[in-house]
Amino acid sequence: MDIGEVLVRRKLLLIGNFVLTSGKTSPYYIDLRRFPSYPEFRQVVDEAIKKVEKVDFDFVMGVATGGVPLASFLACKMGIPMGYVRVERKGYGTDKLVEGEVTGRKVLVVDDVATTGGSLERASAEIVRSGGKVVGALVIVDREEGASEKLRSLGIDFISVFKISDILRSLSSSLSENERKLIEEYLGGTK
Repeated sequence: MDIGEVLVRRKLLLIGNFVLTSGKTSPYYIDLRRFPSYPEFRQVVDEAIKKVEKVDFDFVMGVATGGVPLASFLACKMGIPMGYVRVERKGYGTDKLVEGEVTGRKVLVVDDVATTGGSLERASAEIVRSGGKVVGALVIVDREEGASEKLRSLGIDFISVFKISDILRSLSSSLSENERKLIEEYLGGTK
């Protein structure tokens, strides 16, 4: 499977001019929330399982909302429990951020895309506050803008199924010269 081609064909990777959550402008945008709607997602799940087979974990925790589908598939296929971490409190009921019993568990935190690693860092902190030990973080796509370094500095193994540089390199021949130049400049400035 050529992941770049799949993401472009399914309109999950868009080339253009996009403002990110951080406020930065990017020549591409990845939106994987609809990825589980397509049959290729199964192959991504299989690749993810291969990537984490050497990580010692007994609980999968998805970061809402993007990480929940992958966490669910991993948990089902691997036969281990799962939960999820909310981005913000509901403001009613138990008002918890961590939905799942993580006390004493070795947790793999899962999200769809990582940029700087801020969401994974916040989710990990909540899991630790709830009694879990975060042993790894897994994403489908690493935008290669600092997440790996940030999580490793926290003592958390960072694993990506795909790196954006590899995805964009595979698409290089289908991009215009201007698109290719913008992306290369952007990627060069993020390292």
